[in-house]
Amino acid sequence: MSWDRFTRRQTLLGLTAVGGLGLAGCDEKKQAAETFDVAFGHGVASGDPKGDAVIIWTRVTTSETSPLPVRWMVAEDADFTKPVAEGETQASAARDHTVKVDVTGLTPGSVYYYRFAVGDTLSPVGLTKTLPAETERARFAVISCSHYSFGYYHVYREIAATDNLDAIVHLGDYIYEYGVDGYGGDVGKELGRMHEPPHELLTLADYRTRFAQYRSDPDLQAAHAAAPFITIWDDHETANNSWIGGAGNHDPATEGTWETRRDAALKAYFEWMPMRDPAPGKAFHALNRSYEYGKIASIHVIETRLTGRDEELSYSEDMVYEETAFDLSHPDNPVVVTGEASMGPDIRRVKTPYDAAGAPVLDYARMMEWQESGLPDGYAYKPDAERFRKEKLNDPARHMMGETQQAWLADELKNARARDIQWQVLANQIVMARMDAPDFTTAFPADIVEKASASSPWTKRWLDNTRLGLPINLDAWDGYPVAREKLYEGAKAAEANLLVLAGDSHNFWASDLHDEAGDLVAVEFATTSVTSQSGYRYLGDDPRIPEIAEKAMVSHCPEVKYANVEHHGFVLLELTAEKADATYMAVTTVREKEYQPLSLARFTVTAEKPGKLSGLRRES
Repeated sequence: MSWDRFTRRQTLLGLTAVGGLGLAGCDEKKQAAETFDVAFGHGVASGDPKGDAVIIWTRVTTSETSPLPVRWMVAEDADFTKPVAEGETQASAARDHTVKVDVTGLTPGSVYYYRFAVGDTLSPVGLTKTLPAETERARFAVISCSHYSFGYYHVYREIAATDNLDAIVHLGDYIYEYGVDGYGGDVGKELGRMHEPPHELLTLADYRTRFAQYRSDPDLQAAHAAAPFITIWDDHETANNSWIGGAGNHDPATEGTWETRRDAALKAYFEWMPMRDPAPGKAFHALNRSYEYGKIASIHVIETRLTGRDEELSYSEDMVYEETAFDLSHPDNPVVVTGEASMGPDIRRVKTPYDAAGAPVLDYARMMEWQESGLPDGYAYKPDAERFRKEKLNDPARHMMGETQQAWLADELKNARARDIQWQVLANQIVMARMDAPDFTTAFPADIVEKASASSPWTKRWLDNTRLGLPINLDAWDGYPVAREKLYEGAKAAEANLLVLAGDSHNFWASDLHDEAGDLVAVEFATTSVTSQSGYRYLGDDPRIPEIAEKAMVSHCPEVKYANVEHHGFVLLELTAEKADATYMAVTTVREKEYQPLSLARFTVTAEKPGKLSGLRRES
């Protein structure tokens, strides 16, 4: 890590002391008389930019119980000698002493500096930008999945040190809801980064405390101070594998209604994130927004968890199995039938057991008995992958975003192209590329498979499921292929030059996205995690695992052109009228305090004409 990268971050945070109080029009005598027990222990932030406005944020750390007056100022320079806007607001316990100001009347495409004050206590200084009416390029850092206990926030530090960012796009899992005994707890104990509160989050106070812990990290504060954030939640801001009616990590019997927990989590989210609150009367969980960077790019933020998503399918609970058809025309003599004979009112289909040698059991009476009592040792049912894909995955009733948001996105893409905006960028939480699993039980050497299978029942089931050739992640768009196809239809109708951003998987991916007809519809740049552990680490610490997994995924999945399942980092996305460049940036470790930055790969995409992309081209 070079010295100039580190000192740039320090300089930005150290601007607090520059230029005195710098709040024009303040009553200096009144300021001197006011003394408060306050600090700005969670830094400053900005986000949700418009051409003439931006949100600025801070939190007052205090033991005061009454609301506190908070002064704010925005200037053209870091010395605050050229103020452009200022005012006063309040920090109160009703919003966890967080402060958000929607600063209006700004100039498009401009850099501003901002800070806050309570009495004579100053906040750090932040840098922000408004959306440009005209620009030749746009530059973004794309991040996701920042579990506090899994490691140090080196990735945020690198982003803070990256020059000329227009915005930082956070695709979700900004916080995690687990307690110290849950996911990541063991690593947190080793690193001294144990979650607060120590239990799983459930109440408003719980979620507020967790946000406060995350935002106490100096590297995260530095990233927030360096550029405006464009944000959307994924699942862990509420609970793991959330959907419109609940979450995999929520038990109504012991944790109350899902809606109560969801609303508490989102209230804390809007308090702590630099973004506009929903309009009065609009549900907190319904969120979609667009941002335009001149004629270069439009960014469309979608919500894929709480608005319209149906519950995730499960291979253990929703699988369909091979069946044998019996003709019961004569109940005392059931007869196995196939082909056209297997259809009719007297036909009954029964799950087919197989013995240890792989032979089917076709005794009707025994088959019915075992369906009630369970299979004896040495027998098993065989999953029917083809039927699962047809009947379950491709059920047209399964939604991801819901019809209202789907229509909104289609219109936004169409309107952006009508205004000749070159790139339509979809800020989406989850991986969109088709990723049917390679058979990892044969791709990995036998010793790796044996050791991984013995490590936990979950790992063994995961490896066994890869034999089916079905999607590797049912929580991604692969679990909702009909909804994905509808999104593609909207993009094609708009002739969008669509770039899809994704997070969630804790791995880097670069993919060409095709519709069912085989047409190239979009390109996907999927970022890895800031800290959260890759699923492949659960297979063991054998150094062969990442390379084998990456090669297997790229060779087996036609859409996937690049995979990295080992590193943590971010995608640096640079857009011009001529091309889109994505550089996959990483750090050597998040488990140790010393690290080195890495540039892993770079990909370029061009638009030959509206709606016709060149596809991914890797640059040397």
